[in-house]
Amino acid sequence: MAKTKISVVQYLNSVPLAWGITEGTLRDSFDLILSTPAECADQLAGRSVDVGLIPSIEYQRIKGTRIVPGAAVASRHRVKSVLLVSEMPLWRVRTVAHDKGSRTSVALAQILFREFYRTKPGFRPAEADLANMLSTSDAALIIGDTALKFMEVNQNPDIADQKNLVRHGAEPLQVFDLMERWQFLTGLPFVFAFWAVREGFKDGSAVETLNASRDFGVANIPAISERYSQQLGMNKDFLKHYLERNVYYYLDSKCIEGLQLFYEKAAEAGAIKTNRKIGFI
Repeated sequence: MAKTKISVVQYLNSVPLAWGITEGTLRDSFDLILSTPAECADQLAGRSVDVGLIPSIEYQRIKGTRIVPGAAVASRHRVKSVLLVSEMPLWRVRTVAHDKGSRTSVALAQILFREFYRTKPGFRPAEADLANMLSTSDAALIIGDTALKFMEVNQNPDIADQKNLVRHGAEPLQVFDLMERWQFLTGLPFVFAFWAVREGFKDGSAVETLNASRDFGVANIPAISERYSQQLGMNKDFLKHYLERNVYYYLDSKCIEGLQLFYEKAAEAGAIKTNRKIGFI
């Protein structure tokens, strides 16, 4: 019998969810494909995989998908890895370059511009190179490991360290954590990604396996931090704090409430055409 095909995101914030099926005793449970968030969504939409860790906005765009209950990539306060970076106040921003792998974060940014500033800047996809993004746009939306590396270096912003990024003025870049803005707006967590299954997939045993993988990953965050500090060239303690404090891996009732509100506001902002009801496998 063929194994269930599953698309797994390679970003650090997703690693704990898949740790049990990539490194633990569950490693033979699925046929794995390593992808970006956008690729995961496209693979699930094209039915080349049965399960994918998709950006949460894509649930509204991929016909027939259902959510695997229990696990998610979410945040309840500051997330550090979804950032708007700008030389100017956000109310003045008219153009935003965004990491071409981002989808949920683009919708979230559109909502925040609409809700806080009543503006609708133009968004364009770009390679995740902050200097190039800021050279052609008023602001840049960076996500994942790129954003995390920026935050590690710029915990105490200094214009001397940002001269290659700043075009005008003598002040450091302004950095806006989108999770902080969402929490200020709604008081709720934000769900960036979750496991979803393609239309017609009926193997309910995948739910237990994926949640067990999450539990194994959360229990092994020190080991994950150690390995990825070497791979990413980043401080181990910084990564450990990020995975333990900034990312939340449980799709609980508050996260579901936040997800429902996100879909409502995304529809109002024009980021999605319809707002279908949340449905689980």
